[in-house]
Amino acid sequence: MLDGMRKPVFVVALIVIGITVLIELSSIALISNVSSSANALNVSIKGYAIPSMAFLDGLSFYTALVIGIALLVPERVQSKVQGIATVIVAILLLLGCIVTFFKSLAMLFLMLGLLLAPIFGTIAYFAIWGSFDTGTARIALSLIMLTKIIFAVALVVSHQRFLQNKGLVLIILTSFLANLVIAFLYGFVPGFLVSIVDQVATLVICAFAGIWIVIYLIGGVISVIKVVV
Repeated sequence: MLDGMRKPVFVVALIVIGITVLIELSSIALISNVSSSANALNVSIKGYAIPSMAFLDGLSFYTALVIGIALLVPERVQSKVQGIATVIVAILLLLGCIVTFFKSLAMLFLMLGLLLAPIFGTIAYFAIWGSFDTGTARIALSLIMLTKIIFAVALVVSHQRFLQNKGLVLIILTSFLANLVIAFLYGFVPGFLVSIVDQVATLVICAFAGIWIVIYLIGGVISVIKVVV
């Protein structure tokens, strides 16, 4: 497959998915509402659903990067290193995913606890999370979706046999689904509940990402065993 690949187009795909991950990670600094109440309580009011997609798209970027390295490194060398690299990357992503999941779960319980504890709890909730920067979030989601589409198209144009890589195709589709779920939830609920559904979306995306990361981890361990044995 590497011999028939349109390498310049593949490089474009690799760069675009890298940019996608950077946009997702940077959104945590862009999508936030500064309030004196949040500062006083030292509570974060940033959006975490969009950055959590970096776990999924990070796997897509890693997969594309491995293919790109295969263009430069002999297959004999790559086969020995790839398994170890996959295990390391998967462990790091899994740890990040677990931390994000439980942090988001704690935030969700806190938000619900305050919202459902009138009068002062509800007042505190509205003072801290009553508004959400949905405008910036929608712009970020649209830009991320665009880059994902460009990545997918460029990948197929670089070589049609990428469509036969079921794992890569499914993880890309999962990433598209995550994008749509976040956009739907942000627009479905009233503004004062967006912060809550942001945490719910984060939990769902982390669960999806966790499954894929474990699959990659198992594959990496198997590759390491084959090299050692």
